[in-house]
Amino acid sequence: MKDEKGFDSFLSIESAREKVTIQRSIFISTASYVKSADEAKSFISKISKEFNDATHNCWAYKVGDVELFSDNGEPSGTAGMPILGAIKSSELDRIAVVVTRYFGGIKLGIRGLIDAYRYVTKITLENATKKRFLEGRIVEVQCKYDEFDRVRYHLRKSGYFYASPPVFDEIVKIKLFIPLNEKMDLKHEEIGKMAIEREKLIEI
Repeated sequence: MKDEKGFDSFLSIESAREKVTIQRSIFISTASYVKSADEAKSFISKISKEFNDATHNCWAYKVGDVELFSDNGEPSGTAGMPILGAIKSSELDRIAVVVTRYFGGIKLGIRGLIDAYRYVTKITLENATKKRFLEGRIVEVQCKYDEFDRVRYHLRKSGYFYASPPVFDEIVKIKLFIPLNEKMDLKHEEIGKMAIEREKLIEI
């Protein structure tokens, strides 16, 4: 989705954890914002090591269009897919979730497992603190000192964000965070794509 300034944006979370007991089995759901599939895999490995004595550490992640899940020994389709389904239903993105299970001696059955893994993921994401991110690209605009006021006026009028404060060297260097498909009429140098929390942006 796009915000009022034309940025593509998505909603994610801060790290969160919930613990639920269902039919004597203990379910611990741990969720986190992740920047990439590689970061999601590192998070999954970290949580799995934290609970390496558990019966199962099932997981799923969604990073844009990249999705993956694992039942980690539970019957096929009863854990990873329900976790991913809960992530997608939440309309959150850049999310990794590991649901740890300590078996309590009572078998839940196929339907019971699906409901349990979906439920514990759902409440974890619902209770997590949300963060909105803007997606864009960084460009560096350069100008002479006597042009700075004019350039700053143009940038303010265009509604661009500073990615960092201007640097006053031999020339003035201004790094801006702009929408991915935005075209600028100033000479600039492309620096790269990234996502930034809206609250951390410095507005001009």
